[in-house]
Amino acid sequence: MSNSDFDKNGLDSFGVHWLQYVAFAFFCFAIFTTWAFLNNESFHNFIIELIRIFNCSGFNCNGV
Repeated sequence: MSNSDFDKNGLDSFGVHWLQYVAFAFFCFAIFTTWAFLNNESFHNFIIELIRIFNCSGFNCNGV
């Protein structure tokens, strides 16, 4: 479990920090979900339903 391609500063052999890989994966996920939200009606309805659930469950802090 301790074998890693990153040095003590978090850089790999190409000089890329491990957080850059995390940011890249997050950005790809954000692009995909935005595309799916705009182009897939069932995913769009799913996200809208989640927003309604969170809004009615006490997470709405606009009235505080």
